Amino acid sequence: MLVPMAKVNIVGHRSSLDPVLTSLHRASLLQVIDVNDDSGVRLPPLTIDDEDLAAIEDLRYLRARLDSLLGLLPGAVGPPLETGPVDFEELRSELDRTGPEIEELVGRLDALRREKEALPRHLESLRRLLPLLPDMSGLDDYETTALLVDARHAGVLGELNEGLTLDLEGNFEMVSDRIDPRTIGAVLIYPRHAAPEVQRRLGHEQVSRVRLPGEYETLSFREALVEMERRLAELPAVIENAEDAVADFVRAHPHWPAARRAVAGRLDQLGAIRRLGATSHTFVLSGWVPREQLDQLRHHLESEVGGGAVVHEAEVGPHEEPPVLMRNRAPARPFESLVKLLQMPRYGTIDPAMLMLIFLPLFFGMMLGDVVYGLILIGVAAYVRRRASETGFVHDLSRVLIFGGMWTVVWGVIYGEYLGDLGHRLFGIEPIWINREEAIEPLLLFSLAVGAVHVVLGLVLGIWQARQMKDRHKLGERVGMLIALIGLFAIAGAAAGMLPDSFMTPAIAAAIVGVVLLIAAGGVMGLLMGPLEVMGTIGNVLSYLRIAAIGLASVYLARVANELGVAAPLWLGVIVASLFHGLNLVLGVFSPTIQALRLHYVEFFGKFYESGGKAFRPFGADDTDQLRPTYQP
Repeated sequence: MLVPMAKVNIVGHRSSLDPVLTSLHRASLLQVIDVNDDSGVRLPPLTIDDEDLAAIEDLRYLRARLDSLLGLLPGAVGPPLETGPVDFEELRSELDRTGPEIEELVGRLDALRREKEALPRHLESLRRLLPLLPDMSGLDDYETTALLVDARHAGVLGELNEGLTLDLEGNFEMVSDRIDPRTIGAVLIYPRHAAPEVQRRLGHEQVSRVRLPGEYETLSFREALVEMERRLAELPAVIENAEDAVADFVRAHPHWPAARRAVAGRLDQLGAIRRLGATSHTFVLSGWVPREQLDQLRHHLESEVGGGAVVHEAEVGPHEEPPVLMRNRAPARPFESLVKLLQMPRYGTIDPAMLMLIFLPLFFGMMLGDVVYGLILIGVAAYVRRRASETGFVHDLSRVLIFGGMWTVVWGVIYGEYLGDLGHRLFGIEPIWINREEAIEPLLLFSLAVGAVHVVLGLVLGIWQARQMKDRHKLGERVGMLIALIGLFAIAGAAAGMLPDSFMTPAIAAAIVGVVLLIAAGGVMGLLMGPLEVMGTIGNVLSYLRIAAIGLASVYLARVANELGVAAPLWLGVIVASLFHGLNLVLGVFSPTIQALRLHYVEFFGKFYESGGKAFRPFGADDTDQLRPTYQP
């Protein structure tokens, strides 16, 4: 359900403004309305003086510094501790003292991580060139330069050889060979005094040399290889020690998360000033509060501020729309996340979360419909739920799948399916109601009947909602659609012999009346749009045939798995059947979830759902905060 909201005005003397904002921020019960958007308060906005502007800039910088520190090693930071008031000046001084130390620790850690990432590349180059490197003992006056060239550009080595022959008059040696199918390695040996000419020639020919990190440049390639391997082996322990040093530093300041929240809270309070109305001596703050929390807000302000502010309920303007707070009982709460994948429902309309709790797992189970699949799904979803964050989408989706798994077990018993027909093969288990593999026509008719009930329910809800909102246009459309749909259902039933022939005439009359109402509600375009909308609604009902189609696909794939398992030797049959059943289960979770959501979003919600609501965001609640326990049933 959507929580009823009340609009309130909080009036007080300007000397009480700061304690009032602090109290409201701590309570997190009120969403502030900008005075510029509030037709009920005809006051100019309260201006922010230079002192407050300077404080805002200073606090923003302080928050950025805390964010950078707390982001260094998130795993080392626990939830904010409950502490007393934060002295921002003392906090700033503490960060000034500790900043250089933590920057040095983090800088060293980053350098070690970069070194660990770079060393394997240098080692790979050296190992590939090692067979070409000569023994340089006794050649102290000579230097070596290693090159790696793409095999497609091998001709550059010939050009380099010709150029160096001219520059050094042949006083050099170049050894080259193919190192792998795509790379040619080369080693130049030349007098030490000729190094400038060699580097100039390499630049002229645009050939890059293999460069070693600075600490290894004075070593020979063989010595550098040994040292790099030793260093790479010891780096994990060195990095771990550096990480521990950073973590210990952050843990030594457990008050930082709470301080960061206090800084953000003070920024919120200062930022809220410009949204208030004011006279020379008083301020007026307007906002939305859940109606059931109105008395709590009054008591909270009275206990913390005393007579410094007065709360009274204000009238809601004709063009004002309160924010939306969805609140459902625990079973339906995970379905709120699925509703929010669309836009939020408008205030005062129907919250469809409870309806999704009833129908979405039911449709899912009708499509998958296998006892063993359902039990496996329940187990996997329960495991994911325990591992996932308690407030995330994955946690909510896992709970939805648990409900779907339960209905899968129920429908599996009804269909008599235990890994497809394996239960029947081994134990002679028979379906309670219908064998999906054989009774295809009854299954299709049942799916259509479910679709008709679901669509008609959506229209009934739409009629009720249009009446509540006093929207005559939508009321006429939905009443006409419902009458036309009932008439068409009766015509189909009479034509199929399921209803007496005497029903045909009133059914045709009902269909005509419904279409006429649709045309009348549609105005000039009604002549065209009315019949099209009727056809679209019939198409909506036919869409529910996908419940039977996806279920049949799952049945036949399970049968194929069992047939292959029986045809092969026992051990191989078990493996093959398990693989096919695993594939079937994955497809059987993905497709029913998508299709069940589609049946709700398109065929069902289209009959009553009004989107466009704005989420309730109480003053004082962080982006990561959840609504306080007072909002839970």
